[in-house]
Amino acid sequence: MRGVIYARYSADRQRETSIDDQVRNCTRYAERECIAIDHVYQDKAVSGSVRSRPGYQQMLDSAAAGGFDILLVDDLSRLSRDDYELKGVLRRFTWQELRVIGVTDGYDSSRKGHKIHAGFKGLMNEMFLDDLRERTHRGMTGQAIKGYNCGGRTFGYRNTPIEDEARKDAYGRAAVIAVRYEIDEAQAETVRLIHEWYAAGHSYKWIAGELNRRKVPASRGGTWALSAVKVILENEMYEGRLIWNRRAWMKHPETGRRTYRERPREDWIVSENDGLRIVRPDIIAEVRRRQQRNRTQQDAVTASSARRYLFSGLMVCAECGGNFVIVANNRYGCASHKTRGETVCRNGATVSRHIVEDRLLHSIKTQLLDPKNLEEFKRSATRLIETHNASDRLDTHERQLRAATRTRDNLLKAIKQGIITPSTKSALEQVEREIADLERAMANAAQWQVSGILPRAVERYRRAVDQLEQNLDGHIEPAREILKSLIGDHIRMHRRGEHLEAELPNHVQALVAKSLNYRDDSVGCGGGICTESTWVSLAPSPADSTPFRHRRTRLPSSSKSTA
Repeated sequence: MRGVIYARYSADRQRETSIDDQVRNCTRYAERECIAIDHVYQDKAVSGSVRSRPGYQQMLDSAAAGGFDILLVDDLSRLSRDDYELKGVLRRFTWQELRVIGVTDGYDSSRKGHKIHAGFKGLMNEMFLDDLRERTHRGMTGQAIKGYNCGGRTFGYRNTPIEDEARKDAYGRAAVIAVRYEIDEAQAETVRLIHEWYAAGHSYKWIAGELNRRKVPASRGGTWALSAVKVILENEMYEGRLIWNRRAWMKHPETGRRTYRERPREDWIVSENDGLRIVRPDIIAEVRRRQQRNRTQQDAVTASSARRYLFSGLMVCAECGGNFVIVANNRYGCASHKTRGETVCRNGATVSRHIVEDRLLHSIKTQLLDPKNLEEFKRSATRLIETHNASDRLDTHERQLRAATRTRDNLLKAIKQGIITPSTKSALEQVEREIADLERAMANAAQWQVSGILPRAVERYRRAVDQLEQNLDGHIEPAREILKSLIGDHIRMHRRGEHLEAELPNHVQALVAKSLNYRDDSVGCGGGICTESTWVSLAPSPADSTPFRHRRTRLPSSSKSTA
């Protein structure tokens, strides 16, 4: 029988020789049971709750490839301390017809009752981790209250261990009982510069660029990024305030990835230590004021960014399907190209916002008020009305109503004659409901008469186009909603050399449904019955040289004679 050994130890308090001890126990068992050991898989200083252990993954791959028949471990906790993972891997080994043996704890997957044994061990391992987590958190809370470092490094400070010579660690060295922060003056000067520059009005990007230009060492080597600058400016430690227990780290039960969740503010451990202050209070105050202003402005921009631009959310890139957004200097471009690069989308052409609004609006209104399109609108509206078979349905409803009325009259006569039973009352209530439903249906069908509704639909059509222009002066959201109802939200932007061309769908059919207050998924471009698209070139011309702030977007007049 071909066998392999898996050994693991998890914490730095366990000696590395723990691996040797586990392998020795497993080897003795293999010799006694005549099992030939082909390989030893091992992971050092890795928690049993982590699935992505190199040695563990190699062992699983070998098992899947049929590389061994028996797996030996010192005990099941070496495989995993996660109950869910342990049960999963044991089920997988059973399906692969592999035998698992825990030398020390006596587990053997070939024995009867092994599932009970594994379940109990998995539960005990989970309880061990929960208890270890609680004790670790309790100890770290005590350290945080005293103002000590609970883990990690912070730019601007050194981590200095506090040792107890009377106690020794596993390697015979003085035991570290705490770690205190000390200011690193070289890095602290960089921290002060960052705060002073930001307080003076410079952006994250400018600060990162200036630090790189001066070749200032970054926190982890390499160069500075604006995200690193932002992290430093948001860290309250530089004003002498240490905050711990702000977040709770959790592991996703399926992916195993660690994510955090914000804890309630009352659970935070906050300690003040003026000796750790790096930045002056007046500078910190100005930084916080500017951050608050920027956050308020950013929230407003986020909430209203879609409202600021008329065609935002209505245009898509014909090459990748990404949204066309303002990418820089009042110019529309493909968001995917800007944020993900040419490997995702090669459409790097951009166009001035005023060109988009002037030309598309002019084309839309010209298209909608074209006599041919208006006639098409009337024909489509007439067809849609006629599909309701209003006259036929009115006749049917009238016959049904007369029959229901007769039934009600008969029931009332029976009641007057003293024939009152629970079934009589129920039948009367039912027929009354039927009469009310039929009366409503008749009123609705009467509205769908071509002669009565078509003029109103045409008037709604014209009014929708007129309101588009009326809402442009400072009322972008209503104007965009009207635009969306007129042409939909899929204006396709095609690259033509260095410039763009817009493909405007003709939404006459969708307008018919809107004007008739008719909702049906088969109407509009989504139903595939739109007429031919209109193409609009967005290449700049000499007339477009006027600065946008001095231009006024106006649409051609929508006089009644146009129809």
